[in-house]
Amino acid sequence: MANVNDPDGFTPAYHMSGGTIRPAEFAIASGTNASIFSGDVVNLSSGLVIQGTATGTPLGVFYGVEFTATSGEKIFSKSWTADTATLGSANAKAFVYVDPDIVYEAQGSATPTQASIGTTNTITTTAGDSSTGRSKEAVTATTSSGIALIVGFPDKPSNSIGQYARMYVTFPASVFGNS
Repeated sequence: MANVNDPDGFTPAYHMSGGTIRPAEFAIASGTNASIFSGDVVNLSSGLVIQGTATGTPLGVFYGVEFTATSGEKIFSKSWTADTATLGSANAKAFVYVDPDIVYEAQGSATPTQASIGTTNTITTTAGDSSTGRSKEAVTATTSSGIALIVGFPDKPSNSIGQYARMYVTFPASVFGNS
């Protein structure tokens, strides 16, 4: 069965040592000018969460955000909409998976093989789906400047190693990484 081209970002699959997977709290500046979707890789800039880059050191994977809108309404969302203003320009609370031992499931945009296990790869940084709040990021080509380490492939009927395969990855060189 051919794999379907439908990237949906990075989803926590399991923890390497059996630990509990939970997001940590960080800040997003009011008015941050890039949208961030659940499942997107994010970076830190001056201690604030920003949309990640294909090769930048990842903080982790974005889960969601909480903030008080300028109307005074408390909001929780799976995505941060670019240029959102908060009440009093206060920082929003970003929830990010940062544990370097979390293994994520993600789709590849290239054609991985069994030999791809142990390689580092860049990621796509394409815009997410604004109707679902979900990321559309994927794992791309093997490169020495990559940030996503392939550790395996999910064994399920809807996945086969090859074009658009789903894979398991970690971010060993993350801000809180083991490297």
